[in-house]
Amino acid sequence: MSGNEKTMKAVVVSGDNQTAIMDVPRPEALPGEVLIRIDTCLICTWEQRIFSGKAGMTLPFLPGHEASGTIAEIPANTVTSFKVGDRVVFKTLDHCGHCSFCYQGDTNQCSGTFRKRVYGSLAASGGMAEYIALEVSKVLPVRQDLDLVVAAFAEPLACCLHSIERVELNMGDTVTIIGAGIMGQLHAILARLRGCRVLVVEPDPVRRELALSLGAHVGIDPAAGDPVEQVRKLTGGQGVEAVFSTVTKSAVAASTVGMLRKMGALVLYGSFHPNDPIPTDPNAVHYKEYVITGSYSPSTRDFFRATRLLSNGLVDPSPFISKTYPMEKAQDAFLASLRPDTYRVAIRIDSLTRR
Repeated sequence: MSGNEKTMKAVVVSGDNQTAIMDVPRPEALPGEVLIRIDTCLICTWEQRIFSGKAGMTLPFLPGHEASGTIAEIPANTVTSFKVGDRVVFKTLDHCGHCSFCYQGDTNQCSGTFRKRVYGSLAASGGMAEYIALEVSKVLPVRQDLDLVVAAFAEPLACCLHSIERVELNMGDTVTIIGAGIMGQLHAILARLRGCRVLVVEPDPVRRELALSLGAHVGIDPAAGDPVEQVRKLTGGQGVEAVFSTVTKSAVAASTVGMLRKMGALVLYGSFHPNDPIPTDPNAVHYKEYVITGSYSPSTRDFFRATRLLSNGLVDPSPFISKTYPMEKAQDAFLASLRPDTYRVAIRIDSLTRR
C-alpha cells in the first residue's frame, strides 16, 4: 500500500499497449465483506485484449481477475469464519445472487443487476490493485501453505472444470482437446483425472510434448495429416465421446464435429475472434444425436472445486507459470504475455509493499 492509508497502488491499462502504476482510492470493506491484500494476479487473454486495444474497453481501466491474496481486514459486523492472514482466492467478476440463475447455482449466467466496481472514477475488475473488498460469499479459502502464485490459477482452472462438466464423461471414454495453450492443457489434465483417454491436437511440438509429459495419451500434429482422419483412425473409425475446442477460430471448431462418435458432444470453450458463423449439418445432429454446447466462465461451485484440486495437489499448474514480474514491471509483464511461447505471466502485486 502507498504511504497514504486512503490510497493504494494499482496496475492500470492507460492506453493501447500501455500500462501505468497509479494511486487509486483504497476500498473499505462494508458489512458482510472482507478486505483482501492481493498477492498475485495472472494476465489472462482478456487482459491481453484490453492491453492491445481489442476488447472495446474504455480506458483507463484497472484489470485483473485471476488472483490470490490474504485476508487483511474483517469488519466487526461481518460474520465469517475467515481470519486475518488466511490465504484465499476470490471472484472479481460479480454476480447478483438473486436472479433465477444465481438461485440455481449457475452464477456464471447471472442475469441480474450487481454493483459495478470502481475506484474513484476508474472502472475495474480489480485484481491488479493492492487491495480488494468483496462479499464473503465471493471469497474461497485455499490450503494455508499453498504458494499464492499457484493459488491464482483457481479461476482459469475453474473455467476449464466448468467446461469439462458440460459433458457426462465416463471412465474409459476418449476425448479430443483442440489446442494445447494453457486452457487446452488444463482440459487435458482434468479429462485425465476423469479416467479418460486424452488426444491433444496441437501444431506446436513443444506444447504437444508438454501435454504428453503431463499425462495426455496421444499428441496429434495437424500438419501431419487431417486431424479428423487421425482421430478416426485412433478410435477404430468410431470417433470420440467428446471434443473440447479451446481455439479461437470458428473454422477449426467446425471441423471437429467430424471427430465425434454417435451421441458425442462438442464443447466450444472460449470466445471466437472473429466471430464467424459455424455451419451445421442439422441431419447429422438429428440422426447421430450430437450435443453441441458452449462453456462460459465458472460458477461458484466450479471455483470451489478448483480450490480443492489445487489445495489437495491434484492439479499442479506450475509448468504454466512462464514468468513472474514485480508490480513495477507490469509493462514488461504485459508485453511478455503477448508472446506465443508463454502460458501465464504473473504479476506480484505485493512487490512494492514487501520492500
